[in-house]
Amino acid sequence: MPPLLVKRLEEIKDLPPMPNTLHRVLMEMDRVTSSGKSLEKIIKEDPMLAAKILRIANSPFYGLVRQVNSIAHAITILGFDEIRNLVLGLSLTQAFGFNNKKSPVPMAELWLHSMAVATASSWLVNEMNGNQHFDQEEFFTMGLLHDIGRFIICNFFAKDLKDILDFQEKEKCTLAYAEERYGLSHAEVGAYLATKWGLGERMVNVIRYHHYPKSAGDDLEACSVVFLADQLCHKLNIGWSNKWQDKTIKVPKILSLSKDQVKNVAKRMKSQSEELKSSWLSAVGG
Repeated sequence: MPPLLVKRLEEIKDLPPMPNTLHRVLMEMDRVTSSGKSLEKIIKEDPMLAAKILRIANSPFYGLVRQVNSIAHAITILGFDEIRNLVLGLSLTQAFGFNNKKSPVPMAELWLHSMAVATASSWLVNEMNGNQHFDQEEFFTMGLLHDIGRFIICNFFAKDLKDILDFQEKEKCTLAYAEERYGLSHAEVGAYLATKWGLGERMVNVIRYHHYPKSAGDDLEACSVVFLADQLCHKLNIGWSNKWQDKTIKVPKILSLSKDQVKNVAKRMKSQSEELKSSWLSAVGG
């Protein structure tokens, strides 16, 4: 990481710590004894989060016939994995907030993009049936956090981001390229925060190299999943995107995914995108 960028990040006095709920859920994911009861306990100790979980559970996105009135009921109906993923996504609001009017990029839309990439990453891994060392839950988290550096930039470097967007408009290039030319890469910023939060090496590498998976060494395959998921969500315009974003889908060969498998994930994302937007943005706004 460029020394000047490290210096700027170290000068941020109120860089957010990992949200307590996010930390506890990630710790719970590593436990063999992890259960619905333990997850329910974590959620119930955060009343605002619990209310948002119930709001989403009762939204058109899930189309449930019966009203879900408790966290225990939500876990039973929607499943442990689904509720845990919702907790991971919503807990990010504790760290960054989504009403920063000074940000040139709408942060709620940026969060929605992160949630969409998380979902697409987990679905792509599910298509990779032969890959036994990958699990959907881990890749949901990787997809969720892949753009975490952009939240930092929106909150602490809004003026720089405006200059970057102006440069991008002038050069008609991708935002990632414009950031790199400017010296404020969201991938590097995100990797810095992931390291500060004590996340694992693979998570740090996925965040750092999700635009350049071939640079990820042993984590090439993991980075390639998130790289592909990110492309799909930009192509489908789920959450924040940019008009100069490259809309060509590049499927890394290492994933051994057929065109039909990728299309299946894209169609599934597209068919649920409107419900996903209305449900999750409503929860964040509430």
